[in-house]
Amino acid sequence: MDSKIVLSTSNLKNKKPKVLVLVLCSRNYLSYISTKTQKKLWDKYSSKYQIQHFIGNPYLAEREVDYVLNNQSQYLHLDVSDNYQNIAKKTFLALEFINLNYDFDYIFRTNTSSFIDFQKLEKYISDNIENIDYSGSTLKASEGDTIASGAGFFLSKKNVEIIVNNKKEFNVSLPDDVAIARLLSKFNIVPNDLIRKDLKAIPSPESVFNSDHFHYRCRLDPQYHRILEPLLMRYLDRVSKNTQFLSFINYYFLKLIFNFSNIQIIYKIIQKYYSFKFYGEINIGKKTIFSIQKNGLKN
Repeated sequence: MDSKIVLSTSNLKNKKPKVLVLVLCSRNYLSYISTKTQKKLWDKYSSKYQIQHFIGNPYLAEREVDYVLNNQSQYLHLDVSDNYQNIAKKTFLALEFINLNYDFDYIFRTNTSSFIDFQKLEKYISDNIENIDYSGSTLKASEGDTIASGAGFFLSKKNVEIIVNNKKEFNVSLPDDVAIARLLSKFNIVPNDLIRKDLKAIPSPESVFNSDHFHYRCRLDPQYHRILEPLLMRYLDRVSKNTQFLSFINYYFLKLIFNFSNIQIIYKIIQKYYSFKFYGEINIGKKTIFSIQKNGLKN
């Protein structure tokens, strides 16, 4: 178990590697609206990249409304609950499935709070092919392991095989990024650091134009409500395609929306709406109002 695995990239230097983008999802409202945005923005790259969103079993769903019921075919379904405690098991099952059913050289495992600039991703892979067998934004986890953050990390086909072939060594009680790091470390495989931009507000068009980042983590809380994250993803997509003039118009318009959303009464209204969409019910006085989706589940 402690023997060193040597991973060769020599056979990929003269050909374009096949990359699968694997996206961790759940069935709740926030994940649904972010997934819907990702799919719309990324569909144009589907001829170059395999893109697969994966979720758990609807019959093991938590209290929140299931927004995937009418979009089942767009996801890889796995027999596990979508709750946080099962993320490692869900990721393992996804890796197991794609290892058997997909043709790829690398995966980039990310989540629904991420935006990927695929043009910059292509350049990054080309320039860093020697370093992406296992790479991500590295950090020291609370468990003590040095890991590649679960918001986005690369795994080579060889490393995916190591993980799925050592199921008993994969600790599903840990967060998935920690479980992966701990297992691979037993083979003397440690993560290389990967550039990533974490966004808590709207970046200026210049900072996006002049950046080499391909991976943006659009996690807005606590500065703004997370329901705005799909708007941020759309903005990043527009900036990557538009002229500077149009990008600045988008920037100031979105900034106005974000600032307006933080007015206390507006924020409370947004939170009420979000809770209604998330849980499918809202209390008004002594009366509980259920959403159509919630009623559908109750019947």
